[in-house]
Amino acid sequence: MKTTILILVSLLFNPLSHVRCQEVEIRSESVDPERFAAFQAKMEQLREKHHIPSLSVGVVHGKQLAYYGGFGYADVGKKVVPDKHTIYHLASLSKTFAAIVVMKLVEEGKLYLDDPVTKYGIGLWGRWGNDDRIKLRHLLTHTAQGHTFNGFKPGYSFRYNGDFYGQTISAVEQASDESYVSLLTELVITELNLEHTVPNTLDTASFAVANKERQSIESKIAKGYDWRDKELVPVEYPSYFGPAAGLMSCVSDLVAYSNAIDEGRFISAESWAQMFTPTVSPKGKKLPYGIGWFVREYNGHKVLWHTGWWTGNSSLFVKIPDKDLTLIILANSQDVSRPFYPKYNPFRKKLKSNLMKSAFARAFFDEVVKDR
Repeated sequence: MKTTILILVSLLFNPLSHVRCQEVEIRSESVDPERFAAFQAKMEQLREKHHIPSLSVGVVHGKQLAYYGGFGYADVGKKVVPDKHTIYHLASLSKTFAAIVVMKLVEEGKLYLDDPVTKYGIGLWGRWGNDDRIKLRHLLTHTAQGHTFNGFKPGYSFRYNGDFYGQTISAVEQASDESYVSLLTELVITELNLEHTVPNTLDTASFAVANKERQSIESKIAKGYDWRDKELVPVEYPSYFGPAAGLMSCVSDLVAYSNAIDEGRFISAESWAQMFTPTVSPKGKKLPYGIGWFVREYNGHKVLWHTGWWTGNSSLFVKIPDKDLTLIILANSQDVSRPFYPKYNPFRKKLKSNLMKSAFARAFFDEVVKDR
């Protein structure tokens, strides 16, 4: 049984509006609706606390969207309530898609993870430029940089670097003799018929490859905002598109993407296993990242996740395979991610090394996952 509810609730202290709109869809045969009620309340509390204009939240179970919640406004001025087809920038969630493209080329014998990046003319900045010790796998696992205590040797430590990850586009395009956007479109977007998943609309050349009707796509994009000096202000989205960021999508398409991952599509089981296995340093230390995904265990359960965070957007994608549960959160400001990456306290663990630093993730585990 599917229940769709539209809720209008008057608020006294909402900085965005005097009325909060939520579009809620629950498939009650999948998960206890009472759990979703508590989870939904926490999502709204966090949205208000962090001044997020719009949240689209989905929980996948049994290959269907068991829960969808649309909170706030995708367009504050026009009071547009987000639905499951509202399009957001994915920021670093794009890396999970890029990893599939890379592993497909590895399977075809066109790329090798242990190729030195210099083979593809990749010149990294700083002390890492033109270092033959740095392999393609180091860029994909965020282990290229090292640090002072290990002599900056690649492979020994995890240091997240989106720019280095993005440099893999040179290897992909040289090895395949095709553009990255063409490979991604054919392998994933077209294969799954993802109607609302596109390269960044501001990258005109890349967007054209997707062969989507621009006006239709742009009409569904959530507007970007930022909370500055106790005020919500509109912001322009970045124009970059590549392996590190720039893909745009919606909850409904990410449900199909999540299901395809669970079904082992696109690449072999061996390749998926490699992506979902934490990197191990030469000294035997288990690091928090596989290929394109963070991988950790929580309460005995293997958890795969990625965050997204950029100008005017943020996101969280969490998969718990043995629970058959996936969480999707998309937002049109930075604050699904930004509050959980403290800049000035080196002793606080950040979200990139501990998923439970995210209040959004904790709400999911506490209300939906716990004792299931």
